Amino acid sequence: MKILLLTPFLYSNRGNSTTAKRIASGLEQNGVDVTIFAYEEDAWNDEIDRQAKNCDLIHIIHFYRFSKWARKTNFQLNKPYIMTNGGTDVNLDLYNRGNRAEMLDILRNARAITVFTDDAKAKLCHAYSKMRLRIGVIKQSVWFPTSEENVDGLDLVPGGPAILLPSGLRAVKDVFFLMEEIVGLQKKYPNLQFLIAGMVLDENIYETLNQYIEKYSWIHFLENVPIENMVSLYKWAHIVLNTSISEGQSSAILEAMEMGCVVLARNNPGNASIIEDGVNGYLFNDGKEFLNKINVVLTEQEKAQRIIQNAKNFVQTNHHFEDEIKAFIKLYQDCLQKP
Repeated sequence: MKILLLTPFLYSNRGNSTTAKRIASGLEQNGVDVTIFAYEEDAWNDEIDRQAKNCDLIHIIHFYRFSKWARKTNFQLNKPYIMTNGGTDVNLDLYNRGNRAEMLDILRNARAITVFTDDAKAKLCHAYSKMRLRIGVIKQSVWFPTSEENVDGLDLVPGGPAILLPSGLRAVKDVFFLMEEIVGLQKKYPNLQFLIAGMVLDENIYETLNQYIEKYSWIHFLENVPIENMVSLYKWAHIVLNTSISEGQSSAILEAMEMGCVVLARNNPGNASIIEDGVNGYLFNDGKEFLNKINVVLTEQEKAQRIIQNAKNFVQTNHHFEDEIKAFIKLYQDCLQKP
């Protein structure tokens, strides 16, 4: 079986890049011939064109980005294809009437559509209620490349507690949502270190972050951290945060849970699909609730350890790498057998 995997990003370290690398790695381990093309980063060329003509099926990541690219380049889908949501395409683009209309034909003609959560499936069904879309839920898994970590360039400052926010700098991620609370927390815990790691996608947010870094020596930023190096960040961190206004399903949360961090995440449907509050992590709606819950983590060590173990068990049971890959392979086979 030959698969052409089309992803918006592959080289910049973003969620869609991690998803594409993870799926490709798993497919290759199971004997599937995979070619990846990053349509937002690379130019179409003769070799990719040849692969597109020779593949059995095309797997496309991100509904709206791809539909926009295909329209701009006049790309013709002449092979069976499936679509996988990228997060913002369901949580943001669906609510923009123009974007929703632009995605219509791409989704309507897909052999199958996969989303990460039941909530995302419900949103798609509601948005396109008059269409019979073939939508299934395939949960993300946790995957790290087998190559050795390169920790030399990370320059991580030991902290107690060490708090990590893995997030690109863009509005939907709302990285300053808890800044006032974290500044107050540092006064109580003078050795606290707070690190944001992700891509600079909004220069205004980056400028504001630099102002915080200049004011507070314990606030740090690492840009464009490869997935290979994220293992070192999770080992450094005691607590991992997610402050996003909306999420599809955060691979960073799953990675942090697998690596033994306590996760505190903003209460939205994507995060709530992973975290059961007080069982395998914590959900918060505002800064006050966040402070109450992080104080429990920092003062009740036995409870924190139970949370960590429950989180590991949850990921290994519900988000196993082989389960995700086998689900995609079966879906490919089904799509190639049926019109």
